[in-house]
Amino acid sequence: MDRAPKEVFVLLGALVALGSARASTPVVVPLRLDSRFPIVMAKVDGLDVPLILDTGGSDSVVLQQPVLDRIKAVPTGGESFKGMDAKGSVLQAPRFRISRLELGDAVFTDVVARVEVHAPTMPAPDVGHKGLLGTGLLKAYEVILDYPHLTMTLVPHTVNDTASERCRGTGVPFAASQAPAEPVTKADTDLGQLTLWWDTASGFSFVSQKVVERAHAQASKEDVMTKRLVFGGFDFGPWRFQWMDMSLPPFFDGFIGHDFFSPHVVCIDFPNKRLVIQP
Repeated sequence: MDRAPKEVFVLLGALVALGSARASTPVVVPLRLDSRFPIVMAKVDGLDVPLILDTGGSDSVVLQQPVLDRIKAVPTGGESFKGMDAKGSVLQAPRFRISRLELGDAVFTDVVARVEVHAPTMPAPDVGHKGLLGTGLLKAYEVILDYPHLTMTLVPHTVNDTASERCRGTGVPFAASQAPAEPVTKADTDLGQLTLWWDTASGFSFVSQKVVERAHAQASKEDVMTKRLVFGGFDFGPWRFQWMDMSLPPFFDGFIGHDFFSPHVVCIDFPNKRLVIQP
């Protein structure tokens, strides 16, 4: 089945260098939701740039070419980005160096960005964004995504990486050995145990067609239902996944998207490699 809706924008790429500075106290960044996409405003070399928050991508930041031209970003001269989207299209893009990126009071310097590129089978969403913010700059933080209150809070960890008291609820460890620093967790469902990537840039929760076929599940042309969706011993089901034929790496089966983030407060605790979901 070939139906990759415009809202599903997932890019699996190589992790690039982090900026050299970060906030020392919690930073609250406003979120704007547009067509199921969370938008944050970043200041890039002094220019205000709206970015889609994309926890499904491990880049630091992805910028459209006009933004890079306007700030006069300098090419790194190194190896270009190579990655694959969820439909299996191979993407390639040059990398650039930007001097300073700000998310509220969190400041990152000497950041490597790449150009935003898309395959024709997965065109860019039309939400007024000028790039994407991946997980690359967020690895030193607990990232609390509170869609009901339209905020993203960045909580830095102490030297010994002791978890703060801000992330409360059901804890779920990161699971995928192939992506140990990314928000990928196990879930027990009627479709079997699934490995799911928590992806804020996915408009819906999806599983691949192979999952549906493997489980011999009853599925409509649009979706498949599971009575159970168990993370960390807590059942968040019943849950409805959309499904499509996706070219995913073998270590995961689909995505948790906007439909889960919208009613829940989710903390992605990168230093401790876990998620915490408020009831």
